[in-house]
Amino acid sequence: MRYFKTTFMWVIVLAAVAGYSYMDFETTRIEEKRKEEATRLFPFFPKDVLAITLNKEDNLLELERWEDGWRIIAPLKARADSEAVEKFLGYITDSRNDSDYVMDPDPLPQRLVEFGLANPTVSVTFKVGKDLKPYTIILGDRAPSKGVAYARLKGEKPVYRILAYARAEADKDIYYFRDKTVLRLNPVMIDQLVIERPEVTIRAKLPADGKWVLEKPIEGIADHNKVFELLGAFANTEIKEFVSETKDDLKSYGLDKPAIQLLFWVSGDSAPTVRLMVGKRSPEKRGYYISMSDRDNIFLVEEDTVNAIPREAKELRSKRLFFFESDLLKRIEIRKKDKATVLVRDVEKEWRRNNVNGEKVDFSLVKEFLEDLVSQQIADFITDSPESLSEYGLDPPEIQLLLWEKDSATPIYLNIGNRTPAGYVYASAANEGSILALDEKVKRILTTYF
Repeated sequence: MRYFKTTFMWVIVLAAVAGYSYMDFETTRIEEKRKEEATRLFPFFPKDVLAITLNKEDNLLELERWEDGWRIIAPLKARADSEAVEKFLGYITDSRNDSDYVMDPDPLPQRLVEFGLANPTVSVTFKVGKDLKPYTIILGDRAPSKGVAYARLKGEKPVYRILAYARAEADKDIYYFRDKTVLRLNPVMIDQLVIERPEVTIRAKLPADGKWVLEKPIEGIADHNKVFELLGAFANTEIKEFVSETKDDLKSYGLDKPAIQLLFWVSGDSAPTVRLMVGKRSPEKRGYYISMSDRDNIFLVEEDTVNAIPREAKELRSKRLFFFESDLLKRIEIRKKDKATVLVRDVEKEWRRNNVNGEKVDFSLVKEFLEDLVSQQIADFITDSPESLSEYGLDPPEIQLLLWEKDSATPIYLNIGNRTPAGYVYASAANEGSILALDEKVKRILTTYF
């Protein structure tokens, strides 16, 4: 009983010590935070700023914070690059007012000349909180070293040193602060894409099963990565130059009759969400003129971005030869002119020759065979509308592969024909209505494993 009382007392003592240590730690943390906030040049944080006016040699750039991000209000109305604005805000509001940062508490006129603050040309006004209380910082010159610049608050005497980065950001032009995004849609939300050229229209669509397909000018499976590369190219590239704030003169930029149009649908929209038009190429600026349905201006993008737009449907076509899950296969047949190999899966999921009671086949061998098959890629699409299969050695085929999946009465097939002039083999497959060119390795796979 005495042992229990002693232990209980020690528990109470340790708990008290722990509680005291925690309270002491919290008190210290709060005090450090208070001291840190007291040394801030501005009594607010970037999130509190609702409007900014950047005055450079009496040229005003006005920005406002909206629910969807920052916007430029003057000298024109446009979306701002919110990341660039927040970066600028961070540099400025991180400035300090303690003795280490005060260059001169009450400078004489000559000292103001040295600081570049006698006749300053750059100032920034922040409007903070619901009452939009203004705070103005006047920016001087950059210091010769130490990565700092000089500044003072409007109506106050002291000259402070601030980060040179803040001064550099304030010197940027309107292009820097402007949103330069081309495609403002999230590629993940897009479920239909159309490329219109005078000679061809290519349509790709994302059905409910989540696998991109081509619908026009041919039907086939699209390469998911290539579709997203194209969407990503326009979502991630930046506008190179803003050429005109209106669309009054489309003809001068070749946009009255665009050479290419891209149409994007966001999931759920029956009409195109956004239409992008490509006009003339500017050789001297190495870019193409662009207009879009979701804005009123004309701008320039890098020529590489436009050159990446596919000219033919096959550029977006998947080169994957097989689409099956090995674990779901129940039967494999390899048919040649003089021989047929049949593999069947029994109830124990073992592979056997000819039927479920036949000779057992090494599971690892079948696994390796299927992995080799799946690794094969389509080398080229020869034609989408063959006049005759016999000219390719596909009527009848030299070799035929048939794969049956569980609960499916229709096999996945691959037919192998003659050798192509380029050293490949002609083929046709279940998921493609075209004549294909495959590496000759596929022929060796089908003839050597079993």
